[in-house]
Amino acid sequence: MRRYNSLGDLPLGGPRRVLAIGTFDGVHVGHQAVIGRAMELAAQRGLPCMAMTFEPQPIAVLRPELRPGVLTHIGFKSQLIERLGVDELLVVPFTRAFARIRAERFAEMLVSPPVGADAVVVGENFRFGHGGAGTVEMLAQFGRSRALHVEWPPMVHSDDGKPVSSTRIRRLVATGQVAKVIPLLGRMHSVEGVVVHGEGRGRGMGIPTANLDIPADSALPSRGVYACRAVLAGGRSAAAVNIGVAPTFTAADARSTLRLEAFLLDHDGGDIYGQSMRIDFIERLRDERRFDSPDALLAQVREDVARVRELAGGVTAPEG
Repeated sequence: MRRYNSLGDLPLGGPRRVLAIGTFDGVHVGHQAVIGRAMELAAQRGLPCMAMTFEPQPIAVLRPELRPGVLTHIGFKSQLIERLGVDELLVVPFTRAFARIRAERFAEMLVSPPVGADAVVVGENFRFGHGGAGTVEMLAQFGRSRALHVEWPPMVHSDDGKPVSSTRIRRLVATGQVAKVIPLLGRMHSVEGVVVHGEGRGRGMGIPTANLDIPADSALPSRGVYACRAVLAGGRSAAAVNIGVAPTFTAADARSTLRLEAFLLDHDGGDIYGQSMRIDFIERLRDERRFDSPDALLAQVREDVARVRELAGGVTAPEG
């Protein structure tokens, strides 16, 4: 897959192409349907297929106070889109200047060089242009006048009849319902960060944990203990993950920033500080709580580890 990081990166005089356009945060099964339909059209027309997305999310620029947690930062999002099989990815920097482009101008940009769209596929709730004035119906009307084929597949629904959306997935993640998002994403929800030094308490108890420094805008599950899979450059391991404030060791008045600590069940003990690690969430095990003693905490961790091994051994979700 060829990735372009701005419209200016696109070569002039390139081929016409089929576009799938969207924010695609999460690259969930609904997004996959949009991109998949674009790939079908591209194959039928003998053209390359390009996914066009925006960085950061438009709402982060337009209404920063309402910025939601990010399900997939651009690096992971790019990997997921590439795995779907598209030929090209265009990441458009979303700025206040870009947000002021009128809907008509945005549509014209799609059919003009260097984009040169022959067909466009978007979600049925896609909006574009200044103030979100552009709708899929407007884009289709424009397309009829400019020989641009426009499609908007119906929204994908889960087995319970509810539409699949990034907003719904974020709400489930925020309340710790990570198992419920697996069929919506088509994989486990993940966060990624760098392994940093902690306070060493886990190592002293015989349960060394990897402390993860993750981007502040990540969609992090709520406080609690989770069965997970940890993915490092050198391999993967089942992991018991605590998200919280370590109340057994931290005074109540000092508890503020949430920390993610992962106990890797099958790690060989090698140094992983400074390495990137991805955590895939399988299921929530329990609330984080204060124990009367380190020994009581250790006994509970042993129970957690047994449950993690059971769940990680039976996980069937595709790898992210």
